[in-house]
Amino acid sequence: MNNTIHLHRISLGTFLLAVAAFLSLSGTAKGSVVDLGQAGQFALLALNGGIQDSGPTGPDANPYSVNGPVGVASTGQQFQDSGSRTYNGPIYLHSGDTYNNSAPGVPQPTMGPSVDSLLEQAKQDAFNASSAALQLGQNPTATFGTINNDFSITESSSGHYVFNINTINFSGGKALTLNAPGGSTYLLNVSSGLVLTPGSIVLAGGLTADNVLINYTGSSDIRFSGGSNSSRVFGTILAPDANVVLSPGFVAGSIIASAIQMSSGANVELVPVPEVTPSSVIFGFLGLLVAVSSRRVLAGRARAVSTQRNVRRG
Repeated sequence: MNNTIHLHRISLGTFLLAVAAFLSLSGTAKGSVVDLGQAGQFALLALNGGIQDSGPTGPDANPYSVNGPVGVASTGQQFQDSGSRTYNGPIYLHSGDTYNNSAPGVPQPTMGPSVDSLLEQAKQDAFNASSAALQLGQNPTATFGTINNDFSITESSSGHYVFNINTINFSGGKALTLNAPGGSTYLLNVSSGLVLTPGSIVLAGGLTADNVLINYTGSSDIRFSGGSNSSRVFGTILAPDANVVLSPGFVAGSIIASAIQMSSGANVELVPVPEVTPSSVIFGFLGLLVAVSSRRVLAGRARAVSTQRNVRRG
């Protein structure tokens, strides 16, 4: 009987480790060869500053202005929202942040020690991901200077591709087209500027927004402008040292930046929308699994005792 109990304990421990590994993997980036970790779970994540958002719902709201979790990762910052904005997903604020909202479609924030831990980990993961992207850029697929006219970066076979670009500076509706078969990933290391007034980064050939990472290492603002969200980006923008200003603009992916400002109907749609799970929820879930598994072990012991009694009576 002791051997049976020992085997149950090993099985439970292995099961819990597998569950913990699964929950950890659920926070990794869905695109890119770079792991965004917890940062990859957010539609909007401000690393050092705050988030300011105002204006109408937006022309690309379907039906939400921002679809996905939102986070402010540093203390002493502000989340501010006004107008007819609508959010789908929780808002996580670090302890010491200020919440100032007059938009009826924006939920109340979640705060507390477990949220602080989640946000601090997401912040660290974002900076680590940017550094990892730069490391991959030491052996790029190709290198480009300033891209300021309609341009296409095309690969004919499925694979993981890394491109170093000095500046993307579009006006008049010009576009950079990223073209590759489905299953490919594109990493763009942009070093000096990303300005769309208006302009777009669009996809073709089966490449999807969750497989594109734009790692911006400059410190000047990333700026979108143009009525009706005519500036459009399909992919994740990672800009740990820069502000992202959409006035307005559309991002199918996510924005991870030092600070984020949106106005005039900007829209952000996380693709796909994963679930942010604070550590307290994870621990609670694990506790539930322990309880369920423990009951199964006890039930197994009871059955074993009952069987031994029956054998003795026989």
